[in-house]
Amino acid sequence: MEPRSHPRHAAVGVLLALLWTPVVLLGACGGAAVPPADYEVVWGAGRGQSVALPSDGDAPATALVFVSTTCPIANAYAPRLRALHARFKDLGARLVLVQVEEGLTAEAAAAHGAEFGTTAPVVLDPDRRLVRLAGATVTPEAAVFDAGGALLYRGRIDDGFPALGSRRAPTTAELRDAVEAVCGGGGDLPGDAPAVGCLIEGAGR
Repeated sequence: MEPRSHPRHAAVGVLLALLWTPVVLLGACGGAAVPPADYEVVWGAGRGQSVALPSDGDAPATALVFVSTTCPIANAYAPRLRALHARFKDLGARLVLVQVEEGLTAEAAAAHGAEFGTTAPVVLDPDRRLVRLAGATVTPEAAVFDAGGALLYRGRIDDGFPALGSRRAPTTAELRDAVEAVCGGGGDLPGDAPAVGCLIEGAGR
């Protein structure tokens, strides 16, 4: 004989599912806003000043790009990130590069920024707070927050690296499109697109 659920048990199961659903959704893009914290800019625009991340409440959008000095894919995006920094400034949005290496000093991050001609503000994330907020797992990976600190996009910058060891001229521009959509520049907010890059050690901690 097949097992049969009691109607009361089924009702309890439905209630638990309804209660659980919002909890799951809060972990996805478009979830609850998070309070900002101050980070020192160690290189780039505003060097020596503090920036509130993930949002300062003034800029319509803040794009965080998680990078590493030792990741060749992240380093290859240096020219693209300079162009995006200029574009986002025109929109009143922010682009901030987040160095994720454990033990990286401000001096080393600044030297790397100088070597690659970085113009966007660079901050360190020693306790992985920003990595956890965005759910980032690789470098480079982008996350776009609105003025209230809600995560609206997470994923690749574009499709220039469709797979490890594979590089091509980009045919998409998810990060640019996401920021333009949040800033009201037209177009739809892109769906999350998985990033390809170097694993962030301990990203799940």
